[in-house]
Amino acid sequence: MAELKIQVIDDGLGFALPQEVVEQLHIQAGDSIRLDKLPNGGYRLANLDDKLSEQMELIEGYMHEEDA
Repeated sequence: MAELKIQVIDDGLGFALPQEVVEQLHIQAGDSIRLDKLPNGGYRLANLDDKLSEQMELIEGYMHEEDA
């Protein structure tokens, strides 16, 4: 778990990602990331270009449809 401190950035809010997270997401300055809301109320950061992340999101959606 990484603790992130919210900072004022221009007219909004933001935070700095720890280097470990940057490396795991395979991102660099200028890349885009996605913030996914999970069914349990949590959130997940994902590399916008990460096809595996998209596939996992689809699988999780199917799993929750079967629970209903």
